[in-house]
Amino acid sequence: MESNFVHKVYDLINHFIYPKDLKNSKPDNIKRCPVTGLDISMQSKNTRFLGITGIIWYYKYEREIYYQFLATRLSEKFKNKGLKCQFKGIAHSIRNSDSNPRNNTKRAIQKLLNEKGSLFNNMQLIDKTKLQEAGMMSSSDS
Repeated sequence: MESNFVHKVYDLINHFIYPKDLKNSKPDNIKRCPVTGLDISMQSKNTRFLGITGIIWYYKYEREIYYQFLATRLSEKFKNKGLKCQFKGIAHSIRNSDSNPRNNTKRAIQKLLNEKGSLFNNMQLIDKTKLQEAGMMSSSDS
């Protein structure tokens, strides 16, 4: 156990001294953002998506990745703002790209089901995969 801790401390120190070399050290243990696919091991352990901390890290140490993958997520609203605001906008865009399809589908289904004057139950008309995507039906119901 102590040896494992020493290796983690060594990797952390090595990460700050040689940030580009860490990529090749242990590819199986790298925590990745499900949206961008980028390494998020520099963030706290309970994070799921690339956040402001990770975006700042990429801005400081991996500028080419920042401009290639992250800066392209900036909307026109954030392009002329300061860096801190841009980092927030990028993080917001990453989180939204995961939740928006699910929320938009759920909203559309609820709108269809709540339609006044409908003669029939519209639930049967909705594709089962869309219901699962919206979280309105479990995979065992199909």
